[in-house]
Amino acid sequence: MKLVQTSIAFISGCLLGLLFLIVLGAWSFNQVELKRNEHYSLEKINNKIDALSVASDNLLIFRPDEKLWQAFLKDAQSIQIELSELKDGKFNAQRVIRHIDQLIQSVADAYQTLPETADSTTNDNQHNPLALPLRSRLLINQVADHGVAIESAIDQLIQDNQQTIESHINRILVVFMFSALIFGALCVMAFGLIYHRIARPTRNLINTIKRISQNDDTARAEVIGQDEMAELSLAFNALLDQKDRSSQQILEQQRELTKQANLLEIAGRVTRFGGWSVDMTTQKIKWSNMVAKIHGKPNGYSPTIEEGLSFYIPEHQPKITELFNKCFESGTPYDVELQILNSAGESVWVRSSGEAVRNSDGEIIGVHGACQDISERMELENRLRQSQRLEAVGQLTGGVAHDFNNLLTVVIGNSQILTESLDDSSKLLPLAKMVLQAGYRGAELTRSLLAFARKQPLDPKPVDVKQLIKLLWPLLERAVGAEISIQLIADDHLQSIMVDAGQFENALLNLALNAKDAMPKGGQLVIEAQNTHLPDRYAQAHEIDPGDYVVVAISDSGYGIAVDKLDKVFEPFYTTKPKDKGTGLGLAMVYGFIKQSNGHVNIYSEPDQGTTVRLYLPVAGENALDENPKMLKTVDVQKGHEHILVVEDDALVRDYVVAQLKDLGYEVISAEDGKQAMQILESDQLIDLLLTDVILPEGLNGRKIAENALKLRPALRVLYTSGYTENSIVHHGRLDPGVLLLSKPYNREELASKVRMALDGIDELPST
Repeated sequence: MKLVQTSIAFISGCLLGLLFLIVLGAWSFNQVELKRNEHYSLEKINNKIDALSVASDNLLIFRPDEKLWQAFLKDAQSIQIELSELKDGKFNAQRVIRHIDQLIQSVADAYQTLPETADSTTNDNQHNPLALPLRSRLLINQVADHGVAIESAIDQLIQDNQQTIESHINRILVVFMFSALIFGALCVMAFGLIYHRIARPTRNLINTIKRISQNDDTARAEVIGQDEMAELSLAFNALLDQKDRSSQQILEQQRELTKQANLLEIAGRVTRFGGWSVDMTTQKIKWSNMVAKIHGKPNGYSPTIEEGLSFYIPEHQPKITELFNKCFESGTPYDVELQILNSAGESVWVRSSGEAVRNSDGEIIGVHGACQDISERMELENRLRQSQRLEAVGQLTGGVAHDFNNLLTVVIGNSQILTESLDDSSKLLPLAKMVLQAGYRGAELTRSLLAFARKQPLDPKPVDVKQLIKLLWPLLERAVGAEISIQLIADDHLQSIMVDAGQFENALLNLALNAKDAMPKGGQLVIEAQNTHLPDRYAQAHEIDPGDYVVVAISDSGYGIAVDKLDKVFEPFYTTKPKDKGTGLGLAMVYGFIKQSNGHVNIYSEPDQGTTVRLYLPVAGENALDENPKMLKTVDVQKGHEHILVVEDDALVRDYVVAQLKDLGYEVISAEDGKQAMQILESDQLIDLLLTDVILPEGLNGRKIAENALKLRPALRVLYTSGYTENSIVHHGRLDPGVLLLSKPYNREELASKVRMALDGIDELPST
């Protein structure tokens, strides 16, 4: 049963019990009063009977007159009536009534008898009661006896009534005691109910609250019964569970906020991004730790507005001041990229943004914003612009290299034929030699452009850097001259590098010649080689792979390069030399070759102090070491008799190649495109070698022709020729395995050598 219902039942029971006791008490009091009234009536009757008894004696003795006699009878009848009423009640008054009747009868008899007796007596005996006759005396005695009996009966009635009152009072006391016991039991039960159903659960709740106040999160109130206090305990426990869930959610949110704060800190640290706010009342700027770090100040540093603006370089201070004032005065936000000088005097590019802070009424009360160090981004953008310029030049180079090399092939080949056919006395011989020399210079120029554009086909192999430099040393000494001393400093345990040895030698020669031009009065050239490791951050910033490298540094003591020109030195045709001293392709070729070799190059220079160029080249695998890299030797012109199919879309080049091969003794047929070549290959024509240009029109290039031809003729030999290879036989700057290439432009000796190598199945020239 619910506590409220139980309480109502107990309270109702107690109230009913109390009402019962009140009614019982009133009724008992009324009954006692009634008994007392009856007792008082009996006493009054007793007094009247005493008076009547005395009156009866007087009547008999003194013989009153008729008036007294009538008064006596009236009193006796009145007593008789009252006794009759008692008889009709609960009293046993018959005996008293009988005696009073007899008393009245006796007195009446005596009254009637006494006169007759008196007549027979003498007058002397008139006033002497002892002279009454015997019958009168008997009547008097009889009246006296009736009076005594009446008094005795009345006394008995009084005594009985007294006992009845006492018995009634005792019964009332018993009822009161029983009722009091019942009422007390109800009170005890009510107290027990209050304790068990209210006080105990309340104490339990109080103890639970104390445990909670002592950080006992496991505390729960005991659920006692199924009443409202139990519901209160359940609700309290549910509230605690909800509190725990809320606390857990708060903890999770705090952990999430901590994670977010950590992420924001990481983001701020990685992106060098921070916030700031200005209190216009104090004219102070509140900087975040990152903003303070950007400015070279300790954490928690708060400058004034004037001091904060003073960090900007002089030419940018008016602009940032105007933007800040406009933001505070009119609420105009700003986002601008400007330059500051930090406390160390270093130039830092920052992106500064700000917006107005308004109160609830919309009034501007301050300014806050963000500051980001964008120096690396600006550097990357400059590098990207430079890379885009270089890429554009590279695309242009690749576009013209094919046709230009075709022309140079004809020029060099025919100039060579003219030179060899003319007598020494001929006036045309010097002209023919000049044309041949110009062709070679044009070919070198094209190779340099292709090297810069990273379009030249490389054949990298594991190379011992130290041994390669020692083999090149005599040539380096002759190139720089006696006025310049050369020194080699190399680690004893240098790792091998993966590089095209011939191109690497050209790069070193180019850098040595540049160093010579920077030291016209002589100086010192130092070549250093050592192992190094490029970490992730450096590698990411310079767009190369992290890992182990060998760095080759070429340092001179020349006049150096100005800071504003350093970012342009790798551009093609850019040079600080006089026009007759260089073409501006030397460093561009070095840059392209190193990048194509998956390496990295940087340059450091100070005016009047010298220049250092560092070449970072990836190390080769331990199992790929070539202990003896050699220079390729020149091979004598060899002739043959095999059948060769020449595929060349340029008529001049095709005619030149066919003529040269026939002059070398070969049987030659030609095709101007892939379609014509496939028709010949599908015929019964005898063919030992396919000499095909890589780039051909109508979508069927040299690589596809060779693949189809090998399906028809598995024993067929293939020799590719091209002035620009694209990606058909060169991938990632390297020739595909098993590919033999004759690069344009070429002379008769190179043509004869490569054809012979292809026919004899030699992949490369022998090394010495």
